[in-house]
Amino acid sequence: MEQGANDSATGWQQACHECDLLLGNSSAPPGGKLVCPRCAALIHRNPARSIHYTAALSISGLLLFIPAATLPMLNFSIIAFGSENTLLNGVFSLFGAGYIWLASLVLFCSVIAPFFRFLLLAFISLGCLWGALDRPVARAVRWYQHIKEWAMLDVYMLGVLVALIKMQSLGRMVVESGLYCFVGLMVLSNLTLLSFDQQSVWRRMARRRAATQAAGNGESSGAAS
Repeated sequence: MEQGANDSATGWQQACHECDLLLGNSSAPPGGKLVCPRCAALIHRNPARSIHYTAALSISGLLLFIPAATLPMLNFSIIAFGSENTLLNGVFSLFGAGYIWLASLVLFCSVIAPFFRFLLLAFISLGCLWGALDRPVARAVRWYQHIKEWAMLDVYMLGVLVALIKMQSLGRMVVESGLYCFVGLMVLSNLTLLSFDQQSVWRRMARRRAATQAAGNGESSGAAS
């Protein structure tokens, strides 16, 4: 990935993921997109102000994560008996029933991975603004590539909808505030996928590195003269 940041200084080229046509190292302008001239496949989308939008969305996701995970999502009652279900209560119930591996998988995919995904995006978006954090930001981008596939809020939401439809005929089902927070969290997660442009981060760090090197060369040449 660090080589991707310095593609303008090297002979690095990219190929179309559909037809393997070599396209050079060009990238889409801000607010535009780059398509393959042969098969019209989308090669690169560069959202305008990608870093700023991603920072705002990821911080909003972190703030919304606590109520989405702790507030009750559904209230199910039969005659005089009722119970409230939260995101964490479902995980604890699986642990209590002895489904250790299933509970661990649900905990990781629905709680840990989405939280760290928002956290990494916030750190990348804010950290790339400072040159002193270039190396930690580069590591965070690599970690983001690994963890983003494991954040499955939409899969958990599908399970909630199935339970809501199936159990509605068995008793009284009331949608609580936690479910609305969870829907908002899922929407923010999908919006960060659209707003985050990894190449914008690499280009910003490459420009800062080139400016630093140019300033250093200018100072050395002035001292030599």
